[in-house]
Amino acid sequence: MDTNTPQCYNSQLKPSYHGNGQRYTSPTNGKCKRLIVQSVDPKLIDTWEERNLSSKIPPSTKLAAWLINTIINPSRDVFLWLFVWPVYIFALLMPSRNPAFSHFYRPYLMRFVGHLWAARSQREYSLRSQPGEDVRCRTHALFPRFLIAVIKQKPYIAITYCYSDMMQSGNGAEVLIQRSQDATLGQGFDASRTEKAQDLYRMSDVYRRASFTLIMLSDEKGWAAWGGPLLSHELRYKAGENAVTPIKLFQLAALAYSHAYHNEESQITNSWDVLEKDRDLQLKEESQIINFFALGKDPLERLDRNLQLKEAIWRRFSSPAEERYRAEKVYALMGFFEHRILPDAAETELQALARLFMANDNDRIADRMISMFPRDKKAMNQWYTKEDEYGAKLWDIEPAVQVIGVTSNGALVLDGCRAAAIRWKNFPHVAFATRRSIRRLLALAWPYLAWFLIVVGIPLLATGNQGENTTNMSLCLVNGSYTLCDTKNTGELPQAAAGIAMLVIAIVLLLFAPFLTTYGHSGQVVLARPWLIGVRGVISAQQASKYLYGVQLGDSRRTFYTPSGSLLAKPTKDDSKFREGHVSQYEAALAAPPFDPIEGHMFTLVDTVSGTIYYFRAHRPPTVCLFTGTEGGQGRFVLCSGKCSSSELVRETVLRMPSYISTHMNACDWVALCGEA
Repeated sequence: MDTNTPQCYNSQLKPSYHGNGQRYTSPTNGKCKRLIVQSVDPKLIDTWEERNLSSKIPPSTKLAAWLINTIINPSRDVFLWLFVWPVYIFALLMPSRNPAFSHFYRPYLMRFVGHLWAARSQREYSLRSQPGEDVRCRTHALFPRFLIAVIKQKPYIAITYCYSDMMQSGNGAEVLIQRSQDATLGQGFDASRTEKAQDLYRMSDVYRRASFTLIMLSDEKGWAAWGGPLLSHELRYKAGENAVTPIKLFQLAALAYSHAYHNEESQITNSWDVLEKDRDLQLKEESQIINFFALGKDPLERLDRNLQLKEAIWRRFSSPAEERYRAEKVYALMGFFEHRILPDAAETELQALARLFMANDNDRIADRMISMFPRDKKAMNQWYTKEDEYGAKLWDIEPAVQVIGVTSNGALVLDGCRAAAIRWKNFPHVAFATRRSIRRLLALAWPYLAWFLIVVGIPLLATGNQGENTTNMSLCLVNGSYTLCDTKNTGELPQAAAGIAMLVIAIVLLLFAPFLTTYGHSGQVVLARPWLIGVRGVISAQQASKYLYGVQLGDSRRTFYTPSGSLLAKPTKDDSKFREGHVSQYEAALAAPPFDPIEGHMFTLVDTVSGTIYYFRAHRPPTVCLFTGTEGGQGRFVLCSGKCSSSELVRETVLRMPSYISTHMNACDWVALCGEA
């Protein structure tokens, strides 16, 4: 690795030089640091460093937990109790720094610092913009621009054909031209021909204004290969040397898509007999999408139709050819959208889809897809998602972000995000508050009262002992005369007894101090500083509470299992009348293999605001949590890892967390998400 070449740049555009491995942006100073992950079973991993589970709670809290556990569950270490107890007593006097409280999670201090490949706004510079390109060029017209200039709005017919069908032989182009001219003349039209490659993006306008559309096939078997757009005006077709034959739209759908219901070796000898025998095939899948496309007046139905059209077009086979657009299927799809985009030979399908969806922002397709959890785990980092793992439809998601551009890697650049950093190196010292109680306040005060008794009792005991060992000279009357005599100071004895009593009471209180302080910090957590803490491996809700707040006395539950927040979540059903997560999800996560080649490692995420624990799989520890939308009464939170070299984020998983925790997240600058590898 070249140490003289910057590996990344921070939000202030200052270069950073470091080695390989997973990095993260420090929420404290914004520096790029190597990721350290706490793990249940630490291993040597090349991409990040692993350590044992640890917590930054005060030493007195940790020692109190050990002392209580040793008494409740005696072991061979019980003899150490008398040695650990004095250390705990002095730890109570050690000044500890109280954790600062904040209403917000730790911020994400990085932003996308690169150039946009394509931008939503014309005021933003984009890499694909070329000198002299008219960005305000009309993309939707009643008449095709070039055809108006050439044929001056004369009646014309549109001819469509399948490249793989008509170009099988070397002279396929000449045969196609000759048959087209013969058919055109036979229908009473002028046989002059005009083509314009730049009008490819307006083909829907060409078909819409044509007198009719003529489909050219090599023979009757060419239906299976032909898969162009199906429109709602008059159609005619010509197969081989046969005559031009009118065809209705529903008949066309059944013929053109008959490959979905017949194997490749089958041959249709009489198309009309097939239609009569099997009417149900006419209304299947792709034919339904096309035939009823114009009926989708409702925005949600239109949104669904657009996605179904995309899937139908993507199933079409494209034969390899020179100078073919890589995103040609996107350009075929845009004919069904209100606004079109100019083709670009250098862009990929994801980049073209992003530009198409940004141009037709009334449906906010790309904004919604960011929040979806792909069912295909291999396409986790591709923003386009066909099916959601949680079973939600695209229109079920209410986006909270806006896609404002796409990068050279195909990542979407988002604006309006709320983000939070995830802590992985250890459990922090969390500032929290429990329900107020006089008993808990007294329990916390007793150990310090014991030290007060010690401070007062030791001087009293010392003074009493000193007075007991001293004598006083005084005049005494003996046999009618005065003489000197010794008298002992018996008045100091009660003072020494008081000192001894204070010391005894103090020692008894200190012996019970571990229980008193633990009880004082026990109870229901009503308020805690927002933190997102990650662990590689599986820990229970009780373990998470112990690492966060220490051991407690009582049955108050401080951390809960999620009822529907992850794929491993399981809610309580008939066995409880409350909506909460079932403990069986912990058992299932614990029994699952720690690593899956497709889905990745098993991780645990703890949220202190909602007091919820989540189990999920990912290939890398996510370091950033993005709030991108809501769905079904829950928020959609995208957990991402960072690629500092391109200042982009990689989607690792999607969780359903309470929507209100997004108010505890800081707003962040532009972020780029879901780019191609």
